[in-house]
Amino acid sequence: MNAVIAHRYLQQLGEMFSGYRQSESFTYGVFKAVGSFVKENENRDEIFEKLGSWDEGDLYRLVSAFLGIRFPMTLALNKNDIPSSVQYIHDIISELPMHGAHSGVGVCAHREMKFIQRQLSHALKSSSFNTQSFHPQTKNTSFDGKVLDCLQAAISLREPVYVFPVNDMVTYAPLPGMTNYATRDPSLPHKGVISCICNVGGCAPSLWNNERNVYTTEGNDDNNALRDVIMLKPGSTVNDVFLALKNMGALRGEFVRAEGASVFGEKSKPITKSSLVNRTNRILRIMTTKRVERQKK
Repeated sequence: MNAVIAHRYLQQLGEMFSGYRQSESFTYGVFKAVGSFVKENENRDEIFEKLGSWDEGDLYRLVSAFLGIRFPMTLALNKNDIPSSVQYIHDIISELPMHGAHSGVGVCAHREMKFIQRQLSHALKSSSFNTQSFHPQTKNTSFDGKVLDCLQAAISLREPVYVFPVNDMVTYAPLPGMTNYATRDPSLPHKGVISCICNVGGCAPSLWNNERNVYTTEGNDDNNALRDVIMLKPGSTVNDVFLALKNMGALRGEFVRAEGASVFGEKSKPITKSSLVNRTNRILRIMTTKRVERQKK
């Protein structure tokens, strides 16, 4: 097969996957990755010159890999505390699709809920509860609900993009409009949930006051640099960050310009609205035509 025909095949395959709203480079990357499995002894870059020799199984493998990478999935396999379930869980995990696009973790929802109930009970009954000093009996190796392991496995399949919105690229002060979101948003974990997080090895969220059991920015002016972080799906753009901040009420008006940096002290650089958000511009300042009232003060 000559290069012209090979290119035509690639173009047709790309168009078939266009309904999943992926870029041509993403699709071609999946093609190349699968190519090494189709003909292990051939050069990966040359595999598409022989697309005409692919059989039905090769094409099925391609579709499976593409869907797996486009829609990664982690299975929470419950009842892992029952001896008879061990083999079933092993069989399911061993049959999951290729390329690490799917994963499975054995969990025990019953133990997990019992653990959470105990933590909530202790936390909500005690007005002097402190996450740093509380050590329940469940904080040992016998706790194996594995739900956190399952969540970690899911995140590792397609890691989110972390963005730090700021109001100033020198001090990294937070957006004043994010105050309510950072301290009074109803979705924030309360002290009972925080106790669960801390007692399985995690730590309390930013701005959580252990003594008062509330989120607060009072008296923390010196520690507010990069106070806030939002998570977006991979492939998100600066415009996606802008829209997310508008939905939170932290920004108003229309997008004017943006600048970003990767680490403390780095000179910020202008970035376009369509730029992908990544490690090079994760500290982000967005300017708009209108300012939130809190930003005028």
